[in-house]
Amino acid sequence: MPAAILERAYWHQFLFGWFQAESLGRLRQYFGFALCFYFTSQFAHLLALAPFGPQFHFTIPIWYFKLLGIAQHVPWVDWIVFAALMISCVLFAIGKHTRTAIVAIFLCVAYLKGVRDSFSGDVHHREQPVIALLVIFLLSRCGAVLSRDAKAGPPARPVEDWEASWAIRAMQIYIAFFYFWALIGKLRISGLYWFTEGGRIQDMLIHRSLRDGVDAFGDPVNLSLSFDIAQHPMLCFTLGALVFGFELLAPLILFFRSFRMRLLFVLCATTFHFSNFFLMNVQFYLYPFVLMAFFNMRLVHEALRQFRQRWLPLGSVPRAPR
Repeated sequence: MPAAILERAYWHQFLFGWFQAESLGRLRQYFGFALCFYFTSQFAHLLALAPFGPQFHFTIPIWYFKLLGIAQHVPWVDWIVFAALMISCVLFAIGKHTRTAIVAIFLCVAYLKGVRDSFSGDVHHREQPVIALLVIFLLSRCGAVLSRDAKAGPPARPVEDWEASWAIRAMQIYIAFFYFWALIGKLRISGLYWFTEGGRIQDMLIHRSLRDGVDAFGDPVNLSLSFDIAQHPMLCFTLGALVFGFELLAPLILFFRSFRMRLLFVLCATTFHFSNFFLMNVQFYLYPFVLMAFFNMRLVHEALRQFRQRWLPLGSVPRAPR
């Protein structure tokens, strides 16, 4: 068989031969409901302001607020936009007006992110990976399977397995290279100094632990563990080497079908994000929920359903048939 045909068959299998239509629908459901928790963790603090309290001007509005002429904060608008965001996430999860719900999520996140970043005077990127995956959902036919739209509307062409597979594989490729390009960014900014003994990681640990000040004894008010770790350059080097290895090898997960290998990847990524949160207060601690894209959510849903049926007699008494 010619090499060109073999190569074409390989890439066809790589992109289109992994998942079924139901897998995309289940991923949409779980991802959509998880978004409610994720966005709550990102924007709920904006609701701490009294909705009908004083209005005020942004000191340093984010670039697109400045472009659109949005210069004043109105607290009650945050409540309305946040409620609309939660409703849109639920509609996306159940597949009701799916594409419209995704667009509504984009608009709500843009406003709430603009308010938050205009408060802080800094641009945060915690929503960027999630929005990228939502763009893939928007371009896919995720609303045509296991959805209210599919049940309510006229019979539509069934979602082919290749249509579900390319979308999920695109998400996996983006996530894997999200880590890889983060490594390239570190190397571009500071080279191997980021990972060397006594290098950038030690600097960051000291900076993050001291930015909230010290107490009467000279100890950091927050992140005292980070300050203690920074006193051991070899430990900082070890942590840096682990991060370097993880981010460098992350794309290799795209070539493994093994559940154990994917679970190992998810555990490594989760450890990475939680460590960043506890040591440097990097607010990506809920980001690992996007890693569900690396699993066949149809099989996960079926396993959860069987687990629930198995343990149902322990939690409640099934109703007798009439």
